[in-house]
Parts: sequence; C-alpha cells; structure tokens
Amino acid sequence: MPTSEHFPENWPEWEIDPSTRTSVHVWNKYVPIDTTVGTTAVDLLTVSRGEPAVNLIKNPSIEHATITEFTASGSAISQSSAQAAHGSNSLLVNPANSAAGEGFYWSDKFAGHTEGTFIVASCEVRGASASGDVKIAIQDSAGVELAASATHSLSTSFTRISIKYEIAERLAATYRVAVTTVTQHNIDFYVDKIMVEQRRDGNLTDYVDGAQGINYEWIGTANLSESKRRPGISAVRGLKLKNGHGSQTANIAIDTDATAAGTTSTGILLKAGETIETTWPIDARVKISAIASGSGTQIYGVIWGVHGG
Repeated sequence: MPTSEHFPENWPEWEIDPSTRTSVHVWNKYVPIDTTVGTTAVDLLTVSRGEPAVNLIKNPSIEHATITEFTASGSAISQSSAQAAHGSNSLLVNPANSAAGEGFYWSDKFAGHTEGTFIVASCEVRGASASGDVKIAIQDSAGVELAASATHSLSTSFTRISIKYEIAERLAATYRVAVTTVTQHNIDFYVDKIMVEQRRDGNLTDYVDGAQGINYEWIGTANLSESKRRPGISAVRGLKLKNGHGSQTANIAIDTDATAAGTTSTGILLKAGETIETTWPIDARVKISAIASGSGTQIYGVIWGVHGG
C-alpha cells in the first residue's frame, strides 16, 4: 500500500536541510583518497559514522612483550610471532593437559549503569593443529563461570569467538574474561585481537586498537593502553579530487553511482589532469562515487566531513 512518501507533493520530505548549527560545524573528519578507477563505478567514500568503541585491553594484539595484564590458569602463556591474525604477534597458550578449563584470563572491576551495562568480549583463536577446543567466558572474581560462548573446535586458521554478559545495576564487582579449553587436551593455541568493552547496548563491534589508521587512537602508550575508535563521517561537507591520468576522463558523483561521461551522466566531468574542489559546503549523506573512461585512472585528494549533523 502506498504511504505518504509516495505522494510527489511531499517532496520536501525527500530532502535534508541542515540546520544553521550543523551547516557551520567545523569540518573535523577527513578521508585521504588515492585510488584507480575504471569503467565501472566505485565508491570513493561510503558515508558512515561507524560504531564508536573502546577496547579495554591494553595490549590486544600482543605487539608489546609485556603480557602481565593476562593471567595464566592451568597453562603457560607467551608472546609468539609464529602466528598472527593482526600485526606480527599473538598470545601462545600451552595447556597443561591436567584438566578442562585451562587457558588465561583478564580481569577488571565493573559497575552497572542505570541504562544497562554489558561486558562484551571477543578474540580470534587458532590451533597449532586442527584439534582441541576453546571457549571465551565471563567469570566472577573467583573464576565461577557466568556466561560462555559455544564450544569452538580449533582449526589452523583464526576464527572470532565472542560473549556478552549484563551486569547488575550499580553493583561494583570484579569480573574475568577467560579463554580456556572446554575439554582436557594439550593442543597449543594462539589468541589475537583480544577485545573487551563495557557497553550499554550490548553490541558486538569490530576489533579496535590504536594502530588501525584514521579515527583510531591509543588513550596512552601504544600497545600498552586502552584504545578507541572515534566516529567516522556522517555527512560530507567538501572535497578536493584530481584526475591524475594524462588522457582519460573521469566523472565524480555525489550521493549516487557515477555514470560515464555524456548528457545523461550523473557525475561531474573531470578531464585529464583536472581538479574538482568544492568552494561551499555540500551535504552528502550516502556516497562519493567515481567512474572513468578507461582503466587505471588515478583519482586522488581528500574528502572532508563531520561526525554529526
């Protein structure tokens, strides 16, 4: 059944008019562009604020030799360069093969918020061989399990496992995040991209550390402090892009897929060597797209935006 948006008389609802406040917001986000395009449209930027996040693990990719934030439990743990899902190292766990539940844990104190507080934890695990099993769990300060992931059968490739647990309102207590064997075995395993968040929404977000580029940063010393992912661009306000090819043309489109040069093109024509630069704020909420008259056409420059508005 047609709704109000299907009446063409309601066209003002199709457009976004930024308020005076948001339209003069300082351009505090940018994305460098340096890519090649061809005769199929590509997105130079997809507008997305992303999911802001804070990783409480200080050495999440085990890039620093200091691993004292992790406590071995029925195993030996060490930094290893033999395998890595990210960076150059991972945490090697050697179970003692004396019982189930051997591995390591990380702990901290949490207090529930009135709007809800979840401990959300994840990591990537890999076996030294395709044998044995592991899980990630939330435990109390004495090691009693409160919640756990499904049992993961180890393989010779890294796989992400995760768990979340909602903690009681305003009740401060110490909790552990543990990665352990499920059954008794002596299969070494590697753990990388360890992430623990406290979140009100309970969402599992992508891995964060401070070495992942724009909008990622360490709160303190690199690989020895918490890290965060800042919001990305939610509205494009300006751009400066150049066609670096010596003979081919390119077309740049705003909030739609670019189509080839011609009278029906959705893009702004850039002849060989030309630059487009916005001299007034724009308000793009979907994408910046590009297409070229031939393969290997370099488009480079910068796209500016804001995180809100």
